[in-house]
Amino acid sequence: MLHTTGMQGITWDIGILALAGIILAYSLLIRRHKALATLVSVYISYFVATAWGERVAGLFSGDQVIFNNLWFKANATPFAVQVGLLAIFTVLLSSFLKLGGRRSRYGVPEVVVYSVATVALLTMFLLLLMPEEVRNGVLEASKIAPYIYKWREWVLLVPVFAMIYFGIYGEEDV
Repeated sequence: MLHTTGMQGITWDIGILALAGIILAYSLLIRRHKALATLVSVYISYFVATAWGERVAGLFSGDQVIFNNLWFKANATPFAVQVGLLAIFTVLLSSFLKLGGRRSRYGVPEVVVYSVATVALLTMFLLLLMPEEVRNGVLEASKIAPYIYKWREWVLLVPVFAMIYFGIYGEEDV
């Protein structure tokens, strides 16, 4: 778990803000056109992680076999497997997902909204995947995570409204 007390380690709030800074810098400086692809990939990856997480975790514990006798020996919790699937599929999808259309240039406000929405979604999805006792500890230790968790319906819907809005009113290539 990322939470520690005092100055001994990284807190959840610092982790969330650092992730926001990294995604925003990446989106603005390097891959402006990938901001939307990253946001969409987070949605898709969450559904993959929830749909397949327990089955894949079963492969690591020996509870699930494939091809009648293949399984892996590891002590991976369902939460760890789901987070791994979320991370792997987010990186793969955001790298290879092409959301073209007639626009290939995004304005700075659009990139900022997509970046902040991506971080909020990732944080919310991580909180939803956590076992309840771990989630409660994170929510007590963080100042940012409780707001994301409390407003999770809006965290889920606002990016969709932003995509619709920017799809209608975003910058056009000339």
